[in-house]
Amino acid sequence: MSWSPYGLSPPPRRRGLLSRLWSRRRKNTFRRRPPESRGRFWLRLLLLKVGLLSLAGLSVGLVLLYYHLLTSSYFCIKDVNNIDISGTRRLSPELIRDLLQVGPETNLLVFRPQRAEQVLAAHPWIARAEVSRRWPSGLTVRITEREPVALVQLGELYYADRQGHLFKPLSPGDPLDFPVITGLQREDFTPGQGGPVIFARILEVMDALREAPPPLQLSQVSEIHVDPVKGFTVYVNGLKSGVHLGLGDFSAKVEKFARVWPVLVHRGYVSQVSLINLDYPMRVLLTLKGGDESQVGMER
Repeated sequence: MSWSPYGLSPPPRRRGLLSRLWSRRRKNTFRRRPPESRGRFWLRLLLLKVGLLSLAGLSVGLVLLYYHLLTSSYFCIKDVNNIDISGTRRLSPELIRDLLQVGPETNLLVFRPQRAEQVLAAHPWIARAEVSRRWPSGLTVRITEREPVALVQLGELYYADRQGHLFKPLSPGDPLDFPVITGLQREDFTPGQGGPVIFARILEVMDALREAPPPLQLSQVSEIHVDPVKGFTVYVNGLKSGVHLGLGDFSAKVEKFARVWPVLVHRGYVSQVSLINLDYPMRVLLTLKGGDESQVGMER
């Protein structure tokens, strides 16, 4: 404390923490940057501008380069000889090129192989397609065509492959040298209905007929009728009677037919029979056209 004429003087007020910080901040506000700091600031700003301009120039240059490559003849297919197509038997190379929409002047940088494979796989006769670019100006196309084994009668005729898949209805100009499968319904080929199982049995019949003697060989078979209960009956070109094979043991029954056929010819049954039933052990049951039945015994 200090004395004054008027008495004791009040003690000096101490400034608070906020006041001291505020005054210090105000002093720093008016502090000038040293010349070296100002120089570094402008240098960094200049470098940033140069970097941005360089990046923009590089981007424009890449765009121009890409456009030049797209229009360059160096990466273009020169002629159809540069398009190597293999695996086609029913389909022509011209059709494959039309589907792909490729030819001379097609730029490989624009061409998309995966998209091309999808386009080809959508064709009913194509099971799989592999397309690859052969740089700088060639194209390789590998085709796997579907292999039909029969025609299935479902209101109209459909081609079926060995997996039992119906992949195409019969169209004018399509090949007809396949046996026709009758007795099945469209529901038999829906997923989960056993279509492939039924077709596996049909393939067993066809494999057995492939080794059969005339007139029962597979190349002469016009129809294979399927009955889920009674089994398979085969109709052959030039033979007016059906041949019933039952539900199994087809190879043995084909051998039985080979032994009994000369007997039928010798006895004159061929023109009188409407059905030859091989689904009996050690004998053959003949259904005559008048409805009568006759049996032919088999020697052991």
